[in-house]
Amino acid sequence: MTATTAFDQLVRDWEARPLLRELGITVREIEPGRVLLAMERNGTNVSGVRDSINGGVQATYAELAAHIAIGTLLGEGDRIDTTQDVSVSYVHSATAKWTMAEAHVLRHGRLTVVDVDVRVGDPGDDEGRLNAKARVTCALARARR
Repeated sequence: MTATTAFDQLVRDWEARPLLRELGITVREIEPGRVLLAMERNGTNVSGVRDSINGGVQATYAELAAHIAIGTLLGEGDRIDTTQDVSVSYVHSATAKWTMAEAHVLRHGRLTVVDVDVRVGDPGDDEGRLNAKARVTCALARARR
């Protein structure tokens, strides 16, 4: 299976999950160790202060982005065992129609660390403004080779 085929299957598997569908999350870009997600503002994800996307939803969004980015680097039979830590700093209220999450794997190993930026995705003056910064650490279960 080629990397492109494997990534296409990874995207299909994730986008079929009810949580991603309910939150309005789609995969925009994917490559080894990196993913860019888009989340459309909707009635499920908005319940925060100043009519923003809820902070817990943003933390979940960041963790999902991290898991997908890690998935691009997993070998056959490897899997994410547990999320060890999610740290989120909220910078601005997420009130845009589109919110983007870009995840980059910083360290890939038994403990894998991912950096995630949650930003405004709407075109205009605020496009790209940072809403939240997250760091996600996951423990991997490796297949016996």
